[in-house]
Amino acid sequence: MKSLTPFKSVMIAAALTAAAISGQAQTEVIYDNSTDPILGTYAPGDKTLEFGDQVVLAGSSRVITEFRLEYYSYEAAGDAIVRFRSNSGPNLEPADILFETDHIPLQANFNTIEIEGIGVPISGDTFTFTIEFDVDGTQDVGLILRNPPSIGTSFDDVWVNSNGAGDWATRNIPLATANLAAQVGAVPEPSTIAFTVIGALALCGAARRRK
Repeated sequence: MKSLTPFKSVMIAAALTAAAISGQAQTEVIYDNSTDPILGTYAPGDKTLEFGDQVVLAGSSRVITEFRLEYYSYEAAGDAIVRFRSNSGPNLEPADILFETDHIPLQANFNTIEIEGIGVPISGDTFTFTIEFDVDGTQDVGLILRNPPSIGTSFDDVWVNSNGAGDWATRNIPLATANLAAQVGAVPEPSTIAFTVIGALALCGAARRRK
């Protein structure tokens, strides 16, 4: 059997490196609470308040690229803003905004807000996603409740910005587990991919030296 030339060895190593990068860059679902049953809907009595769910992420990917959030609206009227917040307040309440959408128009009935093509790094294994509705005070609108999450975990209460001025408090939902229906997809941090490339190139160099 003919031995590989150094050039061919490098080409094979490059192909393996490319495959490794491709595999590392695949989106990983790190939180998923989108399976039945539906337990109901939830929104604070004052529908203008920002509220959301703190989740604990599975896996190791921590750059969020995709996010889905289920809601119900009686009318196709009004809009909403979705935010990701770090739990970095004095009492681990939601604080710094990591990501914020533009105003998203609401549709009637059960729907899903789908956010794709983003790259939001998360420090650690937890963050809070929130929503702030801008609707008429009489409009029936809220987020869907499901339980339990199939990937990751969620605290069994919700955070509510109780006066719109950053005074966050947790609230429970009577007769229901306060887990909001959402799904989070992510990819590894660039440094993780870089280490993969460096490792592959190091192996390639070692093989060439042995030749």
